[in-house]
Amino acid sequence: MNVSGCGHRRGVELMGLGIIVAFGYFFADQTFFDEPATVTPTLAPTCTLSSTPCLFNNAKVSMASNTAAPLIPTEVSVEVTGSTPNYLMIELQGVEMNMGTYKIKLSSVGDNLYQGELMLPICMEDEMTWRGAIKSSDDSISLPIDVRMAR
Repeated sequence: MNVSGCGHRRGVELMGLGIIVAFGYFFADQTFFDEPATVTPTLAPTCTLSSTPCLFNNAKVSMASNTAAPLIPTEVSVEVTGSTPNYLMIELQGVEMNMGTYKIKLSSVGDNLYQGELMLPICMEDEMTWRGAIKSSDDSISLPIDVRMAR
């Protein structure tokens, strides 16, 4: 029985395993978990919705109160010029906390005026910012906004 050949093969296997583990330890982050180089930061819009209207080139946007309270409907109004889409969509995401994407539809009430009720979900924080945009289905209107939520 050749015992020395078995030991040599076992040593080669262990050395190969060691090399694989070392490679994984030193290069796994770069190889498997590297973030894409095209990450662009989201800039804060110049409009935080409140009772004071935000003015854009083709729209005026306002909210019934200065902040939105969680689980309490707050009316949002958008008056547009030049374009008359069937409806507008608000799409928001939490800035300080990932709360998913919140969407509401603003319906036309005539005279280029669109309205809907914003009712944000409750969160653990007393205050937070929701960032997004008001858009038309054909992207002819795109209004970047922030909504400040406070309990």
